[in-house]
Amino acid sequence: MKPLGRDMRREAMMRVRALMNDDTEKARELILSILTAEYPFDKSAYSDSDLYDLPGTYSGPRDSFFILEENGQIVGTVGIKEDSKDVALLRRLFVDPAHRRKGYGKLLMDEAIKFCKEKAYSSLVFRTTGRMTQAIELCNKRAFKKVEEIDLEGFQIFKFVRKI
Repeated sequence: MKPLGRDMRREAMMRVRALMNDDTEKARELILSILTAEYPFDKSAYSDSDLYDLPGTYSGPRDSFFILEENGQIVGTVGIKEDSKDVALLRRLFVDPAHRRKGYGKLLMDEAIKFCKEKAYSSLVFRTTGRMTQAIELCNKRAFKKVEEIDLEGFQIFKFVRKI
């Protein structure tokens, strides 16, 4: 038998899939741990009510919540929420710090974009704070355009849009 190449081994160890009820607590813990450790001041900019019912919040026919698993452990998340007939919101894009710079954010983003194409959205909107530099980098690499910048008390919120 031929040994698996590096990319095939990586694919065998990790996958992006839809959230299941059993994943909810681990996904919430990952998101909250990143927000608390890296963006404690930015937490006030966004409601966290969706975190307490991920399956319910992202259960609409044009919504989804994806997780990235590596060796059975949840290491990344991304949600898609319908905003209107033509517009989807990209939410909760997070990758565990120990698993960054491996292309995992790109995988999650690409899965979200693919889902939006399948659901016939015409654009995808992502809002982030100025401190989330890796998310901003990823948006720039994935053909998002910054269309709005809002200055709040002590930080900025950016709105990015990608045509689907």
